[in-house]
Amino acid sequence: MNIDRGAQRRIAVVSMHASPTASLGKNANGGLSPDDPEIESLAPLSRVIYLPAGNGVDKYSLYEQVPGFAARIREFAAAEGVTYDLLYSHYWLSGEVACLLRPELAPGWAHIAHTLGIVKNRTLAIGALPEPRLRIHVEGEIAQQADAVIASTADEASELVEQYHADPSRVYVVAPGVDLATFQPIDQAVARRQIGYGQGRLLLFAGRLERLKGVEVAIRALGLLRDRQHDDVRLLILGEDARNGVPDGEESETERLKAIATEAGVRDKVDFLGSVVHHELPYFYSAADVFVMPSYSESFGLVALEAQACGLPVVGSGATGLRAVVRDGVSGYLIDGHDPAAYAERIGRLLESPDLAHQMGRSGRLLAQRFSWDRTADRLQGLFEQVISHTQVRVHARARQE
Repeated sequence: MNIDRGAQRRIAVVSMHASPTASLGKNANGGLSPDDPEIESLAPLSRVIYLPAGNGVDKYSLYEQVPGFAARIREFAAAEGVTYDLLYSHYWLSGEVACLLRPELAPGWAHIAHTLGIVKNRTLAIGALPEPRLRIHVEGEIAQQADAVIASTADEASELVEQYHADPSRVYVVAPGVDLATFQPIDQAVARRQIGYGQGRLLLFAGRLERLKGVEVAIRALGLLRDRQHDDVRLLILGEDARNGVPDGEESETERLKAIATEAGVRDKVDFLGSVVHHELPYFYSAADVFVMPSYSESFGLVALEAQACGLPVVGSGATGLRAVVRDGVSGYLIDGHDPAAYAERIGRLLESPDLAHQMGRSGRLLAQRFSWDRTADRLQGLFEQVISHTQVRVHARARQE
């Protein structure tokens, strides 16, 4: 990413755990594969540099690879003879990498958490593993040391200050954005032909398959809907198993969810479709009748926002990240708790009243206009320039003292 406000800036985006080019719902949306190139161009002046670090291990084991990954970044920068104006780290593992690299690689450092361990542990799904103390300790160090800590919502900003003791003057709220040119309504019949579905009503879930996401609730709600004579309704599940969060020796989340679907009497009505490439998602959103997102915790409901941008009403949990993008009773329904009956009732309302569903979908589309990529990029650009300017002043002052 380059900033042009009189001077071109060089920014190193550090993403150790997650690949920015991975398909939605694919192994925590992260990890490298043998097919990845060493360098991939994303756009003019933007590229992805793939550096190996602990392939095939879970994210907690990846922590042991942090020093080695930081060393590889140093080696790459030295080979190219470059330094950076700013490090921009994503997630706690990358934040630890950035902490090791600053200030030798860049004087400024901005970090975004995406999720917070303390918040996730507060709303654990039954049977889910809690986030370890190591992660929470590292998140606290990052929150207190980064020049700018970016939160997706005001609630997340409060958590960073109150739970992780971040300096309020260095915490900034910048909501993620959606590509409104890509995510827009498509004629439902056209969308269904594209993804291979015809008649019948469709519910859609998209995301990683882990207990945190509450997919079990959606499946059980479908079972209750079928008991109410909604025999034509299917649930499409997009995403793959997360690598973490499953105790050793237990079945995968996909296997567990399939067993639940069998128990609920709807195994023949639930389709596990795996991960989907980004540009195909609008077809799935446009083909569906209701988007279901029963998450136990969400820092920001980005997939719900994408669904709304495509005109799809949302039935989701009352997690704070979802409340930031879904308006209860306007663009969908938000439900406190994880009672499948409550989800079935709200989904049923929308299925039984296409006019209401259409109205909510239209409202969601209007709401999504407030969360464009352009707006997010502009706000990040201004923040990055501010951090770079402040750190340059600090560096110059230190040089004069020496």
